[in-house]
Amino acid sequence: METNTSSELISESQFKELKAIKKQTVADLLNELHLEDAYLAVLVDGEKADLTDEIHEGQKIIILPKIAGGSI
Repeated sequence: METNTSSELISESQFKELKAIKKQTVADLLNELHLEDAYLAVLVDGEKADLTDEIHEGQKIIILPKIAGGSI
């Protein structure tokens, strides 16, 4: 199924790897992918990104599920 998003899906497994095809914020991208409420970490060109960070055309974006837990 093809989606009309501003990024190109490169690979998908436990994480999604995308390549940006237009300028937008991380929050805009997650909203476009319907992931705005998910517990995720986003890396842009290998660096942790905040929701307000801008993504530019050609940058590599990796979306990872955050893992919580551990012993108390």
